[in-house]
Formats: sequence, C-alpha cells, structure tokens
Amino acid sequence: MAENVQPTDEELIKVIDKGAGGRIHVRLSRFRDRDYLDIRNFYETDEGEWKPTRKGIAIPVELYDELLDALTAAKPKIEERSKGKAE
Repeated sequence: MAENVQPTDEELIKVIDKGAGGRIHVRLSRFRDRDYLDIRNFYETDEGEWKPTRKGIAIPVELYDELLDALTAAKPKIEERSKGKAE
C-alpha cells in the first residue's frame, strides 16, 4: 500500500543561474507539518521546463541561523582562495 503523501507548500525565494542549462532554486517548503529551506539543483528539459534533481539539501528552518553563521564564517576563506587564484 502506498504511503499517504501530503502536498507541499512551496515558495520560491531566489533562482541562481549556474549557466549551461542549470540553476539553483532556494525555496521555502513544508513537508509533514514542518518548514524547510530547500536548496536544490534544477536542470532544463528539452521542452524548456525546469525540473529538480536529487542534488540538494532541505534544512529545517530551525537551523537557519546556524547555516547563516556557517556561510558567514566561510566568506573570508572563500575570498582568500579567490585571491590565490587571481595571482
């Protein structure tokens, strides 16, 4: 017997173009009465429709502040590596 799957509420926050027929969608979604920040790769079909891939992560919104702290901590490291490539 198939599991009763609840529909999801989704709100698209931002689309990030990766080029070459790919992009990243940042969405707020709800699954089983829990909210998530979903960051997922999408690809473009031959018909021009954007479809999600399995590559991505759904983070409970309760962890948003921790994720933001981690991304903020990563910024100086990213800038340092970018400088190294420019030289």
